[in-house]
Formats: sequence, C-alpha cells, structure tokens
Amino acid sequence: MNDKPALWPTMRANSARLYVLIARKAGRAVVFRRGPTKRTLVLTWDLRTDTLVPGQWLKGRIYERRADLSPDGELLVYAAAKGGSELTSWVAVSRPPYLTALALWTEAGMWGGGLFGKDWRSLQLNLLSWEVADKDRSAGSVSSKLRVSRLHPYLDELRLSLMRLQREGWDITLGERKKLPRTARYGYVFDPPIVQTKALRAGWTLVVEMHAANESNGRLYVETASVRGADGVIKAQLGRVDWADIDLKGDIILAREGCLSRLKISQLANDAPSEPSLIADLNDLSFRPLETPAKALRWP
Repeated sequence: MNDKPALWPTMRANSARLYVLIARKAGRAVVFRRGPTKRTLVLTWDLRTDTLVPGQWLKGRIYERRADLSPDGELLVYAAAKGGSELTSWVAVSRPPYLTALALWTEAGMWGGGLFGKDWRSLQLNLLSWEVADKDRSAGSVSSKLRVSRLHPYLDELRLSLMRLQREGWDITLGERKKLPRTARYGYVFDPPIVQTKALRAGWTLVVEMHAANESNGRLYVETASVRGADGVIKAQLGRVDWADIDLKGDIILAREGCLSRLKISQLANDAPSEPSLIADLNDLSFRPLETPAKALRWP
C-alpha cells in the first residue's frame, strides 16, 4: 500500500497549526494557533463579524483536540504540558482567550482534557482516576455551580475528540488503523479513512476524512475536506485542512496552512462553488506576554 497517495496533498511544514472550537449556542469560537512547536496562542473569534482577538500564549503544548468550549463560549477546558516546569501536565478551566486557571487539575495522566455538558456548569474530566478529578487547585475559589464528574472509560485523544464531534452533529464512520514501517511518511494510516459528515443545506454535506496520523515533518493528523451534493457527487474539493466545520449561519469555515477561510452558504447554491475567502492569516505572529484582566479571573 502506498503511504503517500496523491489524494493527500502536503502542507507547508513551517505553517502555523490551527484548530478551532465553536460554541454550540453562540456565534463565538476559540482558535488554537501553534508554532513554533512549543508555543501556543489562544484567540477568540466572533463568527458574526469574523473579528479575531488574540489572547495569551503558552510556552508549552496545548492539546487542542482534548479541549472543549462551553456552549455559551464563556469557559474553556484544556489539557496542556510543559517540560522542565513544576507542572509537567495539567487540565485547566479558563476564560478564553486567557489561560489563567479558574480550576486546575495537576495530575492529568497521559491524555487529560474534558467535555462540557449542556452548559458550563457541567464538566466531565478525562482523567485516569476519580481521586485525581476530585483534587483541584484554583486561581480563586471554584464556583459552587460547577459540577465535575469523570469520563468513563478513560479515552485517548482521538476517541475524545470524536465524541465531541458527534455531540456537535457530526456523523462518524470509523476506519481501521494500520501501523506503517518507521521509514514511511506516516506513523499509521486509516484504511478505510475515518469519515466525518455534517449536513449543509438542501441535502448537501460537508465531508472531512482522516487518512493518516503522525506525518513526518508535518501534521499530527492528515485530513482532507470536500462538499458533496444531495446526489452524493463531490461538488467542491477543499483539499488538506487542519480543521473544517459549519457555523450557525450554515457557512463552511476552515483552517489550513495557518489561515482561516470562509465559504459562504450563498456560494454553495451553484454546482461549482467558488474558492473560500480568506478571513485571517495567522502565520506571522510571535510570542508576547499579556496580563490576565480581572474579569477573566472570575467565573461567569
């Protein structure tokens, strides 16, 4: 089996890695922008105006696919790691785009992360044991309204992220994971691919396929996106993506090679949709310290 089919175009290795979480009940999102490897920036994104507000950087690694955004967009739960520090790995709840912890769990285990329930008051933690989940530290006092439980069974990153995607309306068909030799371009492939589909208008569908993982000098996951008509025929190939989804207006929004783009619902009325329009290029950003404002130190 060829481990680099033509179907999987490459991305510029030095482009920023982007991943987005959309608030289910608000026109807001959070963007994780990673690059260099151990520098991660959090931004908020107003999906109504396409305004981006940069927040705090972490000199470490945020595991974006283990994170979640509350339905109103007010709180972020994320898993992070930083070598050589007192805290090597942790799970925190913060007010995006800031990372200062309102609640902090310091023994996150290999995976960590969590999922919000119907609102920010309900949080399930992906921790190895309940003893860890029940032991927290905080920047202030943890809100008495926050109900914390443990996800069971303990999930790896891919299964946790797929659970979140299913909650957000994606239909998912799993593929078989096959490990490749060390000399291959990818650590392993999914054959057939993991297929994620989400309904657009008039029977059209956004399709994201995960083909492989652990790309050499590339992305952790190899994904492509396309738009299919009601007849199942591909209407638009969106190519390699870091992330793609549908906002509350029904537009397709996507991240690739450090850029955020939008394909408006009106563009999908034609059989041959035009290219997505650029919202922002986030490649040329560098670390800058930012103090946490008082509002971000309080619970909603």
